[in-house]
Amino acid sequence: MRALIASTLLFACIPLTLQAAAPVSEIGSESTYNPPPIPVPVPVTPTPQPVAPAAVGDPHYQLQMLQDEVRTLRGMVEELSNDIKQLKARQLDDYMDLDRRLSGMSAGATETQTTPTAHSASTTTTSAATSPTVKPTPASGNEAADYTAAYNALKAGKTAEATALFKQHVEKYPNGTYTANAHYWLGEIYLLQNNLEQARQSFNTVTSSYPAHRKASDATFKLGLVYHLMGDNTKAKSLLEKAAAGTDNAAKLAQSYLRENF
Repeated sequence: MRALIASTLLFACIPLTLQAAAPVSEIGSESTYNPPPIPVPVPVTPTPQPVAPAAVGDPHYQLQMLQDEVRTLRGMVEELSNDIKQLKARQLDDYMDLDRRLSGMSAGATETQTTPTAHSASTTTTSAATSPTVKPTPASGNEAADYTAAYNALKAGKTAEATALFKQHVEKYPNGTYTANAHYWLGEIYLLQNNLEQARQSFNTVTSSYPAHRKASDATFKLGLVYHLMGDNTKAKSLLEKAAAGTDNAAKLAQSYLRENF
């Protein structure tokens, strides 16, 4: 009986011994404990964001800039055009005013001399020859400047000085831009002085040598006037009718002269 109880107790203790031995064996065989490494944060490089295209490279922006420039240039052109128109208008008014004054003085001379004679013509030539000679101002070498000086002298009523300057001009610039104008104004001065032959030569130079010039129609009218004063009515009427066929101011003057004298 005692043997049975002892064996029973022995078998009952065996599982407890096995279960307790297991942890001891595991602990004894376990290696040194190494904790897991702490993660170190890696610096992150920011991804470059796409940059918007510059305004200069934007076609819409470039179009706007071009439109602004075009508007600015158009404004400048309009201003310059307006200035040029005003300048031309002032020059034309000045030019026509001088022409009217000389024409009026010529008309006054016509009233005092209804029938020109050789004696009166020779007297006029003699008086012109005995008039004091004016030494012309030295030419500047610039045709426009020299012509302007002569024209300003004529506007100021300095006919002797203007005559000398215009003569100097046609000699210095025989093929110049203002040579036809210089011949025309010489004719006007000679007509004012009643120097008909010299006036005829000057106006004839304009009509024959510069037929396409803008002063050709004026010279044609004045040449007809000169021939009428010289007594050649046939030649005068032919020239006056030619001048009257135009549409400019000379045509109106020629039409009026024909009505009054033919």
